[in-house]
Amino acid sequence: MRLYSLAGAAAVDDPEFGHFEPVDDGGFDFPGPLSERMHATAYRGQKQWENAIERQRRLITEEAARRADPATLLEAVEKLVQAAAATPQPEPAAKGRAKTASKS
Repeated sequence: MRLYSLAGAAAVDDPEFGHFEPVDDGGFDFPGPLSERMHATAYRGQKQWENAIERQRRLITEEAARRADPATLLEAVEKLVQAAAATPQPEPAAKGRAKTASKS
């Protein structure tokens, strides 16, 4: 089962199952018995590993909380406005020859 570290583990060494590195999405592919043992691991009451379903729920909850906070939403909108203001506007493309007004 693939597990994701909540403590930021960069690698896992187990005397029975060997060395494990995270895959592309940051998860670790452990064999069944090791996966069960790692998933049950807690330090000072805090879980250290989560499975894909728990991770998805946590990420959705965090995103919903972030979007529900008006101050956070306002900050995001202000950043977008600042980025748009800092981006130079493209010059309109001239079609055909440019005509100049002559004073007579």
